Amino acid sequence: MNLEPTRRLADLAVSSVLDGMPSPAVIVDELAVEQNLAVTLAAMATPDRWRAHFKTARTAWAVRRLLTHNVTRFKASTVGELRFLLASGARDVLLAHPAVGPAQREVAALAARFPDAMLSVLVDSVEGASLWEAPMNVVIDIDTGMGRTGVPVGDHAAVRNLAETLARLGHRLVGVHAYDGNLADLPPVEKQSRVEEELASIDDLVRELTDAGHPVHEVVLGGSHTFLEILASWPATSWSERLTLGPGTVLYNDVRSLERFARAAKPASYIPAAAVHARVVSRGTGTVTVDAGLTAIQVDAGRPHAVAISPPHLSVRSVSQEHLVLACDAGPVPAIGDSVLLLPRHIDTAVAQFSCLYRLGPDQEVVREPVAAAHPDQ
Repeated sequence: MNLEPTRRLADLAVSSVLDGMPSPAVIVDELAVEQNLAVTLAAMATPDRWRAHFKTARTAWAVRRLLTHNVTRFKASTVGELRFLLASGARDVLLAHPAVGPAQREVAALAARFPDAMLSVLVDSVEGASLWEAPMNVVIDIDTGMGRTGVPVGDHAAVRNLAETLARLGHRLVGVHAYDGNLADLPPVEKQSRVEEELASIDDLVRELTDAGHPVHEVVLGGSHTFLEILASWPATSWSERLTLGPGTVLYNDVRSLERFARAAKPASYIPAAAVHARVVSRGTGTVTVDAGLTAIQVDAGRPHAVAISPPHLSVRSVSQEHLVLACDAGPVPAIGDSVLLLPRHIDTAVAQFSCLYRLGPDQEVVREPVAAAHPDQ
């Protein structure tokens, strides 16, 4: 597993660059992001295949970098992300979360405000489809085993019925979507086998929908931790050229993603591109406490909550809402006020805690980048 940060990122903790930066804060190494972009695009073969998930990137700068590389398709998890993407220049966005209540009105308003954009919404039930007051571009959500949202992939009758309902209500069926995060931590051989089963099931479903007169224009699959397996085995089908994949974490990476990529049958050369900057606020016997607790690094992805990358001889001992206690395993105990850089276990939820992040440019300049709000009232 490559947790080794770029020299630029690791050296920040002992440089003057962080002197005026608040803590905790997220720092993103622009050059490392460019490397991760290149790795992903090489795997995709064409930028048209990447429907980049914005829940990681969350900045207008990242949108511009993706657009510069001809990545024009995006996924959003929330209405706040959707609004931010459209305002940042994205013109093909799938809201990959069922919208209900006021969220539907907000989405409809955004569709009217950006008439040149291809805005699609996710639906997994006749009831959900009926709640939309205006015709929408709809992607049917399919459950291939995650057990969260979606019509079960084997229930072809329910999917056909939903497609017929969409047509009757005036909605436009764009395609189908499936997320397979439940496969992320399987051993490589088993993961590949399960991915192949998933693809075969999706293939059967797409064929049946097409035969029933419901063309499928896009098949949206694969997050950060299955997209390489999908690329290794996707079948030559009638929808092969309409396949898009939705990795997002690959832009910045984190402890969990790098662990998973290290276990892959063909490991990808991703590197850490983001860290949480914290400062020592207290010292104990062989320990230091920094000002980056649960509200900065989160714990939704398990333990350890983070790994210290500078200085590297620190390790997580305990965490609370605003504090992280680190043990000094070897080497000097940092002084109060010293900077510590942490690689979060899950960067997506870390970035979501902040209103901005700090981008380290090619010449060590630091640029403050506003972060997309997670919710529409922020």
